[in-house]
Amino acid sequence: MPKPKSRKESKGDRITQVRDFKTLFYRKLTETHLFYDVGKIIASELEPSELIQKIIASIGKAIPFDDASVYIVKKDLTGMEPIYFHNPLLQNRMQEVIYFDNGAPGQIAATGEPLILDDTALFEGFLHHPDEDREHGSYIGIPLKNENRIIGIMGFSHAEPKSFRVEDFDLVRTLSHLISAGLEKAELFKKTLELARVDELTGLLNYRVLIEKLEEEMRRKVRTGRECSFVMIDIDDFKRINDRYGHLEGSRLIAQMGPLLQAACRTGSTDTCFRYGGEEFSILLAETSSQEALAVAERVRKSIDEYPFTVKVAH
Repeated sequence: MPKPKSRKESKGDRITQVRDFKTLFYRKLTETHLFYDVGKIIASELEPSELIQKIIASIGKAIPFDDASVYIVKKDLTGMEPIYFHNPLLQNRMQEVIYFDNGAPGQIAATGEPLILDDTALFEGFLHHPDEDREHGSYIGIPLKNENRIIGIMGFSHAEPKSFRVEDFDLVRTLSHLISAGLEKAELFKKTLELARVDELTGLLNYRVLIEKLEEEMRRKVRTGRECSFVMIDIDDFKRINDRYGHLEGSRLIAQMGPLLQAACRTGSTDTCFRYGGEEFSILLAETSSQEALAVAERVRKSIDEYPFTVKVAH
């Protein structure tokens, strides 16, 4: 026959149960606040890098970590680009691409499966960046997916082995679906903004951006006294091309002007090409004197004069 528990033992059990419920309640309350914060960030933030930075900061309130990184899979699926490094020493490495199967992010991207490491010293690859040293610690990494493919990788590490609980892993994995949707929304908005600033036919910046850049350059000139120049380009007798060959061929000719102008300008420097409107184009040359601008204009004129434009004759 089982021995009945004493009143003292029963009271101790109740205290333990209350403590357990308080811990569980606090954890669930923290998770609820985290989902609320992440949802609010996604609703208000439209820049992908800012979105991720704020989300990682919110996650840090619920899950302690020492380092974190987020990679975005390139559209052509040739590799992954970092969009966030928690380590400030890696901020100048944001342009470096890593490839599938490289390190923890590459393994997660290649397999599509999350990764949890209780002791990172036993893992063969890197956790956040190829240049890091292999050390003891713990790591959790989650793929960010949409319905069709993996769009990114999110990883967290701690200096102590076995620091992350199963509950932490489940929380990040559940959050990943919400973060993926937020990233896609931000990327779509960014792409829409880019399309609104680019002339679809030529690939050059449009008139709206030209006005912005002109105002910006004028403010810089007033502030620094540095020169700037502006070149206007017009296709002679363009109406005759439309009348003789049709508007479709006229548009094809204008489309050829975009790459031609960009190739003729000084690459990687201060020259910016625009489609002004119709058959008119312009080039804004920052920190350029009138004599230097004249040389650029002559080079552009010569390039256009020597270019073998083609039009199809309607039968």
